[in-house]
Amino acid sequence: MFPAKNGDSFLIREAPSPHAGTVLVDGGFDSTYRAFIAPQLEALREQGVGLDLVIVTHMDADHISGILSLLKANGPKSSAHVIKVDHVWHNSLRAITSPQHASPTTATDQAILSVIRARGYHHGVSSSSAHEISGRQGSSLAALLHGGNYRWNGSDGSASITMDTEALAIGQSMQVHILGPTAERLQALRASWIRELRRIGVLGAVTQDAYFDDAFEFMTAAANQDETPRATEIAHRGYDHRTLAEAYDPDPSPNNGSSISVFIETPAARMLFLGDAWADDTVAALERRTTSGEMTIFDAIKLSHHGSRRNTSPRLLELMDAPVYLISSDGGKHGHPDLPVLRAIVDRPSTFVRHLYFNYATAASTALRAHQSTSGAQFVVHENFNDWITVGKST
Repeated sequence: MFPAKNGDSFLIREAPSPHAGTVLVDGGFDSTYRAFIAPQLEALREQGVGLDLVIVTHMDADHISGILSLLKANGPKSSAHVIKVDHVWHNSLRAITSPQHASPTTATDQAILSVIRARGYHHGVSSSSAHEISGRQGSSLAALLHGGNYRWNGSDGSASITMDTEALAIGQSMQVHILGPTAERLQALRASWIRELRRIGVLGAVTQDAYFDDAFEFMTAAANQDETPRATEIAHRGYDHRTLAEAYDPDPSPNNGSSISVFIETPAARMLFLGDAWADDTVAALERRTTSGEMTIFDAIKLSHHGSRRNTSPRLLELMDAPVYLISSDGGKHGHPDLPVLRAIVDRPSTFVRHLYFNYATAASTALRAHQSTSGAQFVVHENFNDWITVGKST
């Protein structure tokens, strides 16, 4: 779990073997990539190891920016200046738009889209690094994947990754199953973006043209960056006494709703990586995977949306548990993680010790250290933890 400030980035590796599977989920910011991810990838390359799969869960800046830096440095797939990449999952506009190739239909549309392309990523994509990728043409993730001839969503990026996509077998024995998003969530994101296009004056048909693909990425990546905490969030940020049932407020963001969430399985471990997925969608996905409706025990769970009270519901915690929880956030932008989520996790009865790993110390993690489980269940808080975490049979 890399220190990605208010973002996410995870490197998953099977126990060492000649054909161990390796997955990178999100890339945090450019500064995350340069200081932390790149050295790890260089070490893997020296061992003759590549990335079997790179997952870009969705287009929030705190998830996508480090992947942009990786692909920019890596060059085309055939070059692999940093590391060999076999598969990339990323839902761009081309994945959720019918395959038309006409250019914008009017001079006005083309002019507006050209301005969006020239502006590139919102300043929120940057992370105080002098090396951030500019917004010039050809620097979007979609453009880098397409121009670099990467195996993208199984082909050229024109298919989407959804809960209906078949599991991907990689490495010696790793299976990556897709829990979400649904096709409906992707279409909702597209519809939301088109409404914004109409608001700023683009009136023609939306196609897979590069103008639209870039505009979709640049605008979507910035969509959540200017959100300010609600008054209730500010009031409770010091110490939130509410239960999760009282605090839970479902996430309305179409961008988060489009997040790719996965269940990664090997003979030794079962892990959930939930991106910023909506709680109700994860509940539905888990209920589909178990006919009994009983709690599903995993070896590790990466909490959705940095431990936000808007993405973990009481019902979700009835369905899932694990001895290892991963919470990625420095708490600096939206105050994540939320203490009601953390207390609800550890207050449940358990026959095993829960270990909660935080890549930064936050107000919530500090408060959790002083908390006693209401059920008497044992738990351990690990703060500022950025090393490898072993999960599975040897945990």
